[in-house]
Order: sequence, then structure tokens, then C-alpha cells
Amino acid sequence: MCRCLLSAALFTSLALAGSAPGFDGDSGFLKIDKKTKDKKTQPDVITYKPREGDLVFYDDRHPGWLVLFAYAGTGPPLHMGMVVKKSDGKLAVLEAGPDDTVWVKLLALDERLRQFHDDFSGTITIRRCKKELTADQSRALTKFAEAQEGKRYAVGRLLLQGTSFRSRGPVRELVLGRTVLDRDSWICSELAVAAGTVVKLFDPKVVHANVAYPLDLVNNERHDLSDSWHDPAIWLPARPK
Repeated sequence: MCRCLLSAALFTSLALAGSAPGFDGDSGFLKIDKKTKDKKTQPDVITYKPREGDLVFYDDRHPGWLVLFAYAGTGPPLHMGMVVKKSDGKLAVLEAGPDDTVWVKLLALDERLRQFHDDFSGTITIRRCKKELTADQSRALTKFAEAQEGKRYAVGRLLLQGTSFRSRGPVRELVLGRTVLDRDSWICSELAVAAGTVVKLFDPKVVHANVAYPLDLVNNERHDLSDSWHDPAIWLPARPK
């Protein structure tokens, strides 16, 4: 679920209830936790080398949206996308509803990271994909991503997230949880899971796109995604001095 129009979900639920610094390098840097020889953890900064399948999470920490997300039973990050390769060979982020818009877009990766950093005072978190896609997988992901561009944001399903009519829930998702690979409209996390399912990064029997929120995918607390993705790392536009 992403933050776009989430306030409407709150109002719908209540009604039903009766109530820039410089940008160094092409893709920036990542702050990671590195294990030392004595098995201690220390922070390190590495050059970000993007690849297909990377998960990108956005959080501007807007207090109003944080309250609304909490009401829906989740929390930050507030939006996400997946790194894909376009047919021209350039990397882009596949996102549903970037910056509160209502369309699916393929945004040039480096420009998108810079734009979010410059326009918002929030955090970008990246989970690097551990697996290098095969040529067939890469073509399949490109085909899927380009077929989604221009589709609508799933406003209707978003409105249900703040109500008892949603598919998410300890019991409901056992029956209603699923991953559909061809939709007319998408929620941001739903689209990312579907894209990853196309290339077997997600197991559709374990991670259901229609009940996954960004918070579920940014770490391994709800789903252990460590076979496919590295631990989350904070993206930086420049190496700290």
C-alpha cells in the first residue's frame, strides 16, 4: 500500500463505522552494516551498483501520513518500487503512484533517486537483489514492467485498506491472499511483488501481492526475503566526509 489517497481510506472506514547536496556518482551510495572479523557490526558506506530486482523504499516521514498508515495497521516506509531494465537497456524504477500521482510509471533510476532526495526531506532505503537475472528473466521483467506503464493506481483497493473489507488479516489472507500478474490498476507494493513473482524472486505461495505493504518487504520480520535480497541499506547522494 502506498500513501496516495490513503486519507480517503480513513474517511471511508469512519463512515462505515458510523463515524540537495551534490549527487556523487551515477547512483549514489549505500550505508550498510558490515560484519567485522570478530563478528561485530559496524557501519560502512559502499557505492550503490543497482541491478534488476532491487527494491526501493521511500519515506518522507510526513506526520499526517504516519497517523493514517498506523490507522490502516501498518507503518513506514510509505511507498516503494522495483528496479527494472527497460527495452533500451536503461535502468528504471517501476512504481505505482509515485509522489501521490495516480498512474504507474517507469522512472529513470538515477534521476528518480535524485528527485526524491531533492524534493523531500525523507529517507530512501534499498534492498539489493542478490540474484542476477538470467537473460530470459530479464526480458520477462522488462516485458511485464513496460506493459504496466500508464495503468491506473488502484484507488478502489486502497480505500478498502482502512476498512474491514480488505483482504489483509490473519484469517482473511489465508483465503483471499493471492498474487495476480495482470491487473488494470495497482497498489505500489502489490505491483512490486507481482514484478518479483514474474522472475521467481517472490514465492507466490508465501508472499501474496494483494496483502503486502512496503513495511512487510523492507525487512525480514514478516517474510524472510534473505534468499533474494540483502538487508536494507540507506541510500545516500554523496559519500559522507
